[in-house]
Amino acid sequence: MAVGTSVTSRGGGLDGKTLVLGAADLVQLIGQTVALKKRGSSFIGLCPFHSEKTPSFHVHPDRGYFHCFGCKASGNAIDFVMKRDRLEFFEAMQVLAQQYNIELPKSGTSRESTGLRQLLLDAHSHATTYFEQNLAHPSLGKPAREYLKSRGFEDETIKRFRIGLASQSWDGLLGSPLMTKFSPETLHQAGLAKAREGATGFYDTFRDRIIFPIRDEAGRVIAFGGRVMPGSDNPAKYLNSPETPLFSKSKVCFGLDLGRQRVVETKTVAIVEGYTDVVMAHQFGASNVVSVLGTALTEPHVALLRRFADRIVLLFDGDAAGDLAVDRALQLFLTQPIEIAIATLPGGMDPDEYLLKNGTAAFDDLLKNAEDALSFQWRQLFKKLVSNESDLTGRSKAIEAYLERLAAARTGGPVDPIRWGSILARVSKFTDIPTEQLNRRFRARKPLASPRGGFDANRPKNPAPDAPRIPGARQQAERWVLGCLLHLPDAWQSVQQVIDYTEFTVEDIRPLAEWYWAYQRNEGQPLLAELAALLDSESLKSVAIGLANEVETMNNLQQTLAEAVQFVQREKERSENQKLVNGLRRSNTEPRSDDSEVDALRRLSESARIRSGT
Repeated sequence: MAVGTSVTSRGGGLDGKTLVLGAADLVQLIGQTVALKKRGSSFIGLCPFHSEKTPSFHVHPDRGYFHCFGCKASGNAIDFVMKRDRLEFFEAMQVLAQQYNIELPKSGTSRESTGLRQLLLDAHSHATTYFEQNLAHPSLGKPAREYLKSRGFEDETIKRFRIGLASQSWDGLLGSPLMTKFSPETLHQAGLAKAREGATGFYDTFRDRIIFPIRDEAGRVIAFGGRVMPGSDNPAKYLNSPETPLFSKSKVCFGLDLGRQRVVETKTVAIVEGYTDVVMAHQFGASNVVSVLGTALTEPHVALLRRFADRIVLLFDGDAAGDLAVDRALQLFLTQPIEIAIATLPGGMDPDEYLLKNGTAAFDDLLKNAEDALSFQWRQLFKKLVSNESDLTGRSKAIEAYLERLAAARTGGPVDPIRWGSILARVSKFTDIPTEQLNRRFRARKPLASPRGGFDANRPKNPAPDAPRIPGARQQAERWVLGCLLHLPDAWQSVQQVIDYTEFTVEDIRPLAEWYWAYQRNEGQPLLAELAALLDSESLKSVAIGLANEVETMNNLQQTLAEAVQFVQREKERSENQKLVNGLRRSNTEPRSDDSEVDALRRLSESARIRSGT
């Protein structure tokens, strides 16, 4: 059935499932995600639901189902969308109904219209319309339209990405007639409103910004990104929605919903820095370009992109390939079953400048010729540390630095033995060190702890008061507090209310903590991707890279941060109480006034009372 034909259930008595399955073109639907090849009356391709090298995923359009002989996944069009987009049944029905212009009967959507998730999706849908109307407003939207035009945005592109505008008003969205069905508390939960500090009520999260809707793979708006208007004195150039039940920025790629088809066709996805880079690349036809929303590339990002591509290319402007990004790329290259490559644009060009000058074919060649992270890291270090071919000292330093980077990257997770063997063979060629010697060196290095749960996941929740302390536990907690903050700058406001940088006991991270606290107070939230440019000190960069990589592989950074902060608080109290106890013990051997002893006992008792909540 043609996609442009509208289908309804009126008069036909058909239920929603029958309508959707009757309209869905299974080969076309699955072909958006999987590169399919015709084999007889069926189609075959690599399964999108598990990692495999030999195709075992079969699509049978005449029978209306798919089946994987590897992981046993099977089902119809609705089942496929449920698995692909991690949706509930009724959510998958709605996605297909929207794609094939089907009006579902009310009985088929009544369950979907209930529940928090759908309420938040509805709020984002209405907010998108509100922002679009602002941009289209003759006077209110004129400066933003002129700016977008000056940047080369075409009207069709603006419509395709549903770009909008947040007004300067503190309650423009909250007070909009479009949002009357949603309570302020719901909009706060959706990340569209913020609670006023020290007062009751809420205000708009986004104000005086050009708005870019952030959509999931199914094309539903789940968050927003805002860019400040030209001339604004707001130091935060970009602002994303906070984490919500719909949105986790470590799991979303901006532009993937619109570029998925080309990603599947080219088997390559390019990652750029900002929204505008993505939008302009799509406008020029390079729709296999996405953004990871100002954060470092994460394992969930890779897991998402692996469903559609065999290769991820990190695209940098000129020499902007910072240490943080390259180290993270190398870690993922070692631990993930996908190629991670790095490309730099010549002459410091932006992606849109390069596309305008050279065209899409040249852009595709640039991605095709990108160096994998292993080669790129070696070439960068060699260029930085070796002055000429006879510089043996520089070469020795480059080799040492390279092996250290590899060893650090290897702690990010298990490395497939076959893949590791191939990597060692290549490293041997770079360094002229035999593979056996390299292998012995890496085996001798003790890996750093990198748990994937919350902070100190194996520690008892309520240890006995006299239980032995874990050596270095507070120091580890402090490292994770700062490491998590590098990924979650939004959380600093609440953290700094209970921990100050002066209270960090780990000497090598205290200077970075001091810089971070000062930057948050004076400049705004530092994005992880910008740290390499913001930090002048090489030692601070090195510490930041280590902390960011140390926590990156944890499943839930927010939970880890909360537990680490609580642990540091408890350790502070324990340390303070121990000092009081020691002071009381000294009173047995040192002269001490009665008042001092009573005061110490009172403080110790008060501390215990506060902790117990009595």
